Amino acid sequence: MASSVRPLARPWPPGMPVGALLFLLLLGPIPGVWCISELFFIKEPQDVTVTRKDPVILDCQAHGEVPIKVTWLKNGAKVSENKRIQVLSNGSLYISEVEGRRGEQSDEGFYQCLAMNKYGAILSQKAHLTLSRIEVGL
Repeated sequence: MASSVRPLARPWPPGMPVGALLFLLLLGPIPGVWCISELFFIKEPQDVTVTRKDPVILDCQAHGEVPIKVTWLKNGAKVSENKRIQVLSNGSLYISEVEGRRGEQSDEGFYQCLAMNKYGAILSQKAHLTLSRIEVGL
């Protein structure tokens, strides 16, 4: 009976240089290391335009070995959670009322999602949250 051998669809993790893979293969088995766990985004934040006082959700969902900790950055600085801004259980960022008046702290800016587990960290693409300049007034 002949055995069938199927080639792997993806022989090594995406983004891993071939030299690093060869180094791991030459190194041989490492005690306590059973596999290389990937960490990647299922959903990343997208550019969005909203009106002041509207709610918004910026998507972020990462996949990999748990636990995965998600942190959000706005213009490169960590976003602090409060009663108005929360990181949801799936990693997405929820802002209940977008702020942006002159003289106030504005939510407008570039947002990124940082996902981390025990193997490393990945940073999402930047998403621009823009406040609509046209507001309906009575």
